[in-house]
Amino acid sequence: MTMLARVEQGNDIADAVYSYLSTRFPASSPFKENTPLLDGGDIDSLGFLELMVFLSEQFNIVLDDEHFDPANLGTPGDLIAFITRERG
Repeated sequence: MTMLARVEQGNDIADAVYSYLSTRFPASSPFKENTPLLDGGDIDSLGFLELMVFLSEQFNIVLDDEHFDPANLGTPGDLIAFITRERG
């Protein structure tokens, strides 16, 4: 994959993640790259489950227990980096 293709893919992922978060959790919007999602209480357990379903369906990635790590899901920036890694 070329550098330009990786940048475009990253932008598409970021746009989708920020759009989802802003739509699903409008009271916490606007989200920034380092907005805490789990520690800040923006996303409760049901919201977390819905986020995982969204990521799986939107980006066609298979999620298992090892992916449910705060390092992957702690902020929008973490989510975007995680999805980018999973999509290769």
